[in-house]
Amino acid sequence: MDFLLAGSHHRNKGNEAIVKAIINGIVELQGSAHFTILSGDPDYDALWVYENEPASFLAGPFRKLYIGPLSFYPSSWEYRLMGRLHVSSAIREVMEAFKQSDGVLFTDDIFSSTYGTLSEHLTVLKIATSFGKPTVLLGHSIGPFETKAEYKSFARTMARVQLITARESITLKYLEDMRLKNTRIELTADPAFCLKPDTENIRKINVVYKIPKEKPLVGIAPSQGITSYSRTSYENNIRALQQLILFLTQNLGCHVVLIPHVQLSNIAYDDRVICDLLYRKAGFPENVSVMSLTHSAEEIRALAGKLDLMIAERLHAAIDSLSQNVPTLTIGYSIKSEGILGDIFGFDSLEDYLIPVKKIDEARLIERVKNLFDKRKDVNTILSKVIPHIKQKARRNITLAMEVLEQ
Repeated sequence: MDFLLAGSHHRNKGNEAIVKAIINGIVELQGSAHFTILSGDPDYDALWVYENEPASFLAGPFRKLYIGPLSFYPSSWEYRLMGRLHVSSAIREVMEAFKQSDGVLFTDDIFSSTYGTLSEHLTVLKIATSFGKPTVLLGHSIGPFETKAEYKSFARTMARVQLITARESITLKYLEDMRLKNTRIELTADPAFCLKPDTENIRKINVVYKIPKEKPLVGIAPSQGITSYSRTSYENNIRALQQLILFLTQNLGCHVVLIPHVQLSNIAYDDRVICDLLYRKAGFPENVSVMSLTHSAEEIRALAGKLDLMIAERLHAAIDSLSQNVPTLTIGYSIKSEGILGDIFGFDSLEDYLIPVKKIDEARLIERVKNLFDKRKDVNTILSKVIPHIKQKARRNITLAMEVLEQ
């Protein structure tokens, strides 16, 4: 079977983890499967595909067009028309990929008002369904939508989508309340929970970053874009993380590893920027390391498995550690963190594992981290019992998708 995957960009290591987990899961069931992946940076993404992953990449041409003084986002029928007229070779190739595919899979949490790209992603979805291809939204957090127009536009587009798997129960309820007539909705978990770590080079990686064996190891995955998404203060976030690093290294005797999980060309969302800034503000200390090289999603997961504690502003950095039973505190800005952590720990216990970025301050962050650090063995025990069930739910994404596509 030939699959087309939309929503991929491996400069976001969480997205890379999702895509690879889906590919690996489908290949286990369908050994002859091949994947064409639409990407904003296909040459870069191709660097991080292992030899045993049957995938190729195409540049996604879905962006604002400029004709003289005018600019606009083309509609789905306009893209199809441009493909037939050979207006653009990139558009023609992508339209042909949709036409030749046996099914289309959409990944990542792209359908909400948070990122300002809903119309663009719905257009891609409409193109897929206009070709009459079985279409699945796999492992999503969806909504909330800030306007009635966005809400109705999403609901209308779903009329030709066969399956949506919700990666957490808040999204499940949101979708059920929509009363979508033609779309099957199932609760699963994030596909990235199933990604296996690449431990082959972990010892060398520890040497490169001068990570000691004798100290507690704490990972921090800060987000350069979290304050933009949440409309909060960048300076306040930096100050809280800076004080946390001092507390961890000076009061608890930990070694801190800063993990830039998203590495985009746009500095407003490039986590290398905030990691470098935090490292400089700390005075280039020996007890802080920055993952300054670019690593595969599997290598980052291998390092996360060696941590005693993770503090994550990036959700998939949290999934890297949680999937390996590492106690994790998440700083969140949307329903996805609340839903996933609530499904793992119970919504009554969320306060111990989640701080909304809008409520972050130095004292609260340090208090929560200290509390989690002190009871990390107990949390490890909880996770060791719960995470196998979460992984089982994550694998269900694949079996559900294959059911729909085979039908």
